[in-house]
Amino acid sequence: MSSNVINPAGGLSIGDRALMFAVTAMSVVAGVRDAAVTRIERARQRKEGGYTAVELILITAAVIVVVGIAVVAIKAAVTTKSKSVSNCITGADTTNNGGCN
Repeated sequence: MSSNVINPAGGLSIGDRALMFAVTAMSVVAGVRDAAVTRIERARQRKEGGYTAVELILITAAVIVVVGIAVVAIKAAVTTKSKSVSNCITGADTTNNGGCN
């Protein structure tokens, strides 16, 4: 049956209607499939937007270690300088400028 066959009542025959319905349904299914494939491809290409809990813990631990190292280094520098100033003040009444530079 072809799609131009008209039945005597003035409409398309049942077979032609079924064929048109099948073609339309296949087009809809193909469109849905294409949309799903496109969505899956976009999801695969998308980068993650947030950090996981494990990543946050690792970042926090790294920051704590760096801050700890900085505190130890600053403490050592301050202690050395304060001992130098203390020795300078203690020896101020002696000759040779009390050892201050």
